[in-house]
Amino acid sequence: MEESKSKLFKQRLFRIHVAAGVTFSILMYIAIFFGVFAILLPYIKTWEKPSRHIEKVDITKIDYNYMIDEALKTPNYPKNNLLINLPGNMGDPAVVITHRFAKPLAFNPITKEKLNNETKEQTHLAEFLNELHYGQPLKIIGRISFGLVAVGTMVLIITGLILITIMKFKNQGKTQQAVFSKIHIKVFTWAFIPFFLITLSGAIMNVGLISAAPMSKVLTKGEANSIDAVVGTVLFPQSKPIKKVEEKESMLPIKQLLLQAKEINPQLDLKQVRLINWHDKTAQVEIIGYNPYKPFLNGGIFNKPSITLSAVTGKLIKEKKVMDKVWSVFVAEGIFFLHFLFGIDIFSRLAIAIIMSLCAIAIGFGVMLYLEKKAKKYDGKIPFYHWLGKLCLASMIGIIPATASLFVFQWAMPFDLEDRVLWQKGIFYNTWLLTLFWSFYRINSYKASKEFLFVGGSLFILSTFIHSINSNFTPIDLYTKEMGNILGVNIGLFLFGALLIYIANKLPKERIEAKQFWKIKAKS
Repeated sequence: MEESKSKLFKQRLFRIHVAAGVTFSILMYIAIFFGVFAILLPYIKTWEKPSRHIEKVDITKIDYNYMIDEALKTPNYPKNNLLINLPGNMGDPAVVITHRFAKPLAFNPITKEKLNNETKEQTHLAEFLNELHYGQPLKIIGRISFGLVAVGTMVLIITGLILITIMKFKNQGKTQQAVFSKIHIKVFTWAFIPFFLITLSGAIMNVGLISAAPMSKVLTKGEANSIDAVVGTVLFPQSKPIKKVEEKESMLPIKQLLLQAKEINPQLDLKQVRLINWHDKTAQVEIIGYNPYKPFLNGGIFNKPSITLSAVTGKLIKEKKVMDKVWSVFVAEGIFFLHFLFGIDIFSRLAIAIIMSLCAIAIGFGVMLYLEKKAKKYDGKIPFYHWLGKLCLASMIGIIPATASLFVFQWAMPFDLEDRVLWQKGIFYNTWLLTLFWSFYRINSYKASKEFLFVGGSLFILSTFIHSINSNFTPIDLYTKEMGNILGVNIGLFLFGALLIYIANKLPKERIEAKQFWKIKAKS
């Protein structure tokens, strides 16, 4: 009796896992696919903008004071609490002076000239890829949908772990289905912890933040309309404003103050400088950084270690260390750190990108396993033609040439073209829709997959050549001028394109060939 109950429980759990997997797989795959590009967002942002093709420079050898004075000369520009983003902050090689009530002003750190800071109407590639990652093109419906998919995926992870534990899959089969199952199980067995945590943080940001406003109103009986009004005093404590004495003083060079800050706390990677009461006798400079030795705890939104110095004398006024905050700030910081990856180096980003790419591949093999079981019922009778298979083909493989078209037209279209970003997005959506039509037109999905992969790979490689021609920067120029971020994107796009073409050539053309192909892979 107990044995039959256990067997029934396993069967029901397995069916729940399969049903939920088929339901959430497409949107979760799309979220992960664009999420990989979002991980590399700072580097793509630099690659996409002509004004950001600037060679690397030491942040302590830049004449910031000249740029500050130029910003203050701008008509109607705020005079207090200016924030300076130092070169290298979020991958941006420019000096960017910002204020919450004014447009950012960008400067070349070497020539000190004001840059043509491209607007989002001119170039929006990196941000658009990020928006696709969390469903923003569909506004609140997209964000809620992607958030609920993240919640459903966590259920899938939990049920999958239970199934692996109680059913003890041996993964010794040599059939096509067995290979798909093995890859699906193995990847998620090894990668479930980072995948679960990143998915959890995504669910909190999408569903949690959307529901935060009405929940805040309920909890405070209508007094608060947002989460900031409830926990803002803890997460964003405000310093008391410093009253000016209206006595003008000359300011120390910012580069000198940066050197002093490095002496005070050598562990900090300096990211931003906030100017308080500039040119007044009470002027202060708050130098904000990130401590790479304490990841997950700082550098993001809620906990930013800083050193405040007098802009007149250079005297230390205040130092905020990473561990000065309360535990609730660390929890909030850790959740957002998992998704935004503030401050971490390129190698750590690439490692996370590879893990998430493997998870996307594992989702793909899970879908293929389901479709292969369906196709087995018609084996040797009629060609298998399942609508879900065609939809998955366009969503999971057809998305590749569509995304590649974004990179091609980023540098193929003139930057002064009217409605440039709208044209670029239109080409992307139409290319993706075309892959859906082609998926249904092609009876043989294996051929369609090979075609999508080959076209996508060719377009990614083409985008690197178009960038070199239209930006007037060859790979040698990028290397000699230490534009590593831009060169790295070109190398990444070229290698990714070459990999896609290689896979397209290796994959079988027919279902009969595929069976033998995966058997060979299983043996090897």
